[in-house]
Amino acid sequence: MRIHFVLQPDSGVNLARYGLLAEELGFDTVWTANTLSARAPFIALAPLAWQSRSLRLGPVAVSPFEQHPLKIASSLLTLNEFARGRASIVIGGGGGTIIGMGLKPRRTSNYPRMVRGVRECVELLRLAARGQPLSYEGQLYRVEGYAPTWVEDPPPHIYVAANKPQMLRLAGEVGDGVMLSDIGLPFLDATLAEIDRGLLRGGRTRNGFRVNNLIAWHVKPSRAAAYDEARRMLWVRGIWERARIAPHLTTAECDLVQRNLGNWQQAYAAGSADIPGVPQKIVDTLVDNLTLTGDEGDVDRLTDKLLHFADAGITETSLRLYDQPDAAMRLIATKVVPALHG
Repeated sequence: MRIHFVLQPDSGVNLARYGLLAEELGFDTVWTANTLSARAPFIALAPLAWQSRSLRLGPVAVSPFEQHPLKIASSLLTLNEFARGRASIVIGGGGGTIIGMGLKPRRTSNYPRMVRGVRECVELLRLAARGQPLSYEGQLYRVEGYAPTWVEDPPPHIYVAANKPQMLRLAGEVGDGVMLSDIGLPFLDATLAEIDRGLLRGGRTRNGFRVNNLIAWHVKPSRAAAYDEARRMLWVRGIWERARIAPHLTTAECDLVQRNLGNWQQAYAAGSADIPGVPQKIVDTLVDNLTLTGDEGDVDRLTDKLLHFADAGITETSLRLYDQPDAAMRLIATKVVPALHG
């Protein structure tokens, strides 16, 4: 299993600093989160693209419903040119950004024709990466007279962001890889089975296909600080999906979480680790099962979890880092990577 990092959307200066540290420590890929209020990720990653030598880099995740696939292609291929063929991207249906744009009023609902839109976006990115004039007539998107003849570098890696069956099958069919989000071991066999159905449909096998799972990493010298950070960020681990939390809580506890989702979302927006109406015991049960959280004495236990994911079929893990990412990278390089590859 290879370890990637997902960095906070930050200034170009900071992304370059942390990305170059990751490269120096021997890691091969960093991502930055594409969120509603963040800097434009393609532009923010440009300094790192210029300064790095071997590091792959890109945004996660970009939706064709927040930006037309033609403009995604231009941004991605420009970043790929700056990085001399080392750009990557995760294409997804869209989350917080399209909610903030008023395009998805219910968080738990799917955007209309989401899978079709992602398929067409990936198709357009593939065509654009050839560096030849093209026109495209899809069901949702149309392009006429696009001629990116300046494209010369190896094509970028295109992942599909997926957790649900239709998108998982699409990822297997058309992606260079899939990026899962916070998928726990109880769901992994069913998840991989859907990916395999898509691979079969595309005439491919899992050999060489990248299966990446994004997991939050909250490990600090202080256990209290680690849990405080994890509690603050738990809302974006998908806890509003009852099926995701059901393996870890009783029916009554799941009901309690569902009744207090509004409080949980408000606490996240306020940066609070206290969730009104939800006992801390329940919050910490979810922290323990949906994230990698603890102090440095927990690293061996958390590494064992990663090894279980690798044994189950995960080929890459993207660790979502928050405060002090440089300290996290050094700890992972010295304590986690040797155990994974030992």
